[in-house]
Amino acid sequence: MVRRPGQRDVQLARMAQIHGALLLPHARALCTEYARLSAEVDALNGLQSGHIRIGTFSSVATHWLPYILRACSHNYPGIDYELLLGDYCEVEDWLTSGRVDCGFVRLPTRPEFTTILLQRDDLAAVLPADHPLAAGDTCPVQALGAEPFILLDKAGNHEVAEALARYGVTLDVRFTTWDDYAIMAMVECGLGISVVHDLILHPNRHGIIKKPLDEPYYRDIAIATSAAAQPSTITRMFCEHALEWARDTSSAIAPATAEAPEYAELAK
Repeated sequence: MVRRPGQRDVQLARMAQIHGALLLPHARALCTEYARLSAEVDALNGLQSGHIRIGTFSSVATHWLPYILRACSHNYPGIDYELLLGDYCEVEDWLTSGRVDCGFVRLPTRPEFTTILLQRDDLAAVLPADHPLAAGDTCPVQALGAEPFILLDKAGNHEVAEALARYGVTLDVRFTTWDDYAIMAMVECGLGISVVHDLILHPNRHGIIKKPLDEPYYRDIAIATSAAAQPSTITRMFCEHALEWARDTSSAIAPATAEAPEYAELAK
């Protein structure tokens, strides 16, 4: 863009915004067409070679993906994998923009995605080994507000705080972080208690006690693709392996819903 004599910076910024808004739909359409081209190339190559980009969050990246990728790599050694680690919102943004081919998400998610429900993941209290609340079979949700609390939180994602607020619990937050492992290390040191997802605690290699909450709260984990483009052969293969892994590792996967169809729907 050429700046004319006397033109103000604010006018340039405004023009750039207008032009950007006009070009954005074309850029998204280009990404969609590229995804379709990649799908056709993959179909020609079969599963002998190719590349897949996967969006994920930390607990899935740590406790699921190594095993899913091991199975995929064993069956299809010519495929390369690119993993992008973020939070729920970041994975959704990557799916919308076409930055990833598929991603692990929390349900409910955006309506423009096709999803497969994989597993239900409960919240659990984590306590120092000598904490009085560790003696019971469950941890009373109402008791959490009376203890120094280490909060798992990030801008745009306040899942734990919102879950406990539903039960009228006001937390005494002493530390805030977005790192699950930092939370467990601080709990182990006696700095407070916390609530994290059960998935991150398998296996529990820390000197802490896990207790289910007396008021159960959970998230539904799914794998998603953009409904705007037909997923490639490689993407469908990966989603199938992810579903098989989830079924093999859980005896209580919730039934598929309209938002989380079975793999057969994605594979069509």
